[in-house]
Amino acid sequence: MKKIFLSFAVLAMSMAMFTSCSDDDNDNVRILSFEGDQWTALIDNPQYNGPLLYSGDSYSWTDDATKLSSSFSDAYGDGKFWGGGAVISNYIDADIENHNTFNYQLAVPVSNGSDNFVIVNYPASISFSDGVARTIQSFDVSPTTYGLGVITYGNEYATPLTEEGFLTVIVTGYKKDVEVGTVSFDLARDGELLKSWKKVDLSSLGNVTSISFSFEGSDEAGGYINSPLYFAFDNVAVKF
Repeated sequence: MKKIFLSFAVLAMSMAMFTSCSDDDNDNVRILSFEGDQWTALIDNPQYNGPLLYSGDSYSWTDDATKLSSSFSDAYGDGKFWGGGAVISNYIDADIENHNTFNYQLAVPVSNGSDNFVIVNYPASISFSDGVARTIQSFDVSPTTYGLGVITYGNEYATPLTEEGFLTVIVTGYKKDVEVGTVSFDLARDGELLKSWKKVDLSSLGNVTSISFSFEGSDEAGGYINSPLYFAFDNVAVKF
């Protein structure tokens, strides 16, 4: 009986140790979901030419838990969102046929159940504010209402991508300004369009201090992509 009791005790100890390791691993991953009043306060109204994103004043955000942060890329030097950035939004708008213009640039066509998320307008990047390299394991991505509307129906600037062509997001990882790798995902590819949210694995980038977002597309003119260079992301998983 003593031997049987000892076997059960050892088994219980082993199970406890395995459970503890799993919990520790989970504790080392923090999810940035952009929920709460501090994030909602960063959502502009109206979606285009609003006081937060188009006044020329500084717009930026930093998350205390994950240390992730972002500010305008300011490609045109006027401190406005049309020069690129990653901004907070909560607009849901399924009318991709009629709202395929930049006036609806902060909307996504389908909710993922979250109150808030991020809209990316190229060029844009996010980084760790403390400069410490960490692994961004994954994030959830979605097309925008504006972007999906244009690649579905076209507009005066761009052609539909419902039969052929592509529009791809390139996620590039950096460690102290040195490129460490890329991950890509398609918004459109040979008639297949991303229409809702999906998870993208970024773990292959390893430890990074920042990541940037760029695009490759088939609908080009004069070296520029005609398709809207927007997408949304949420639920960023950061491993510490």
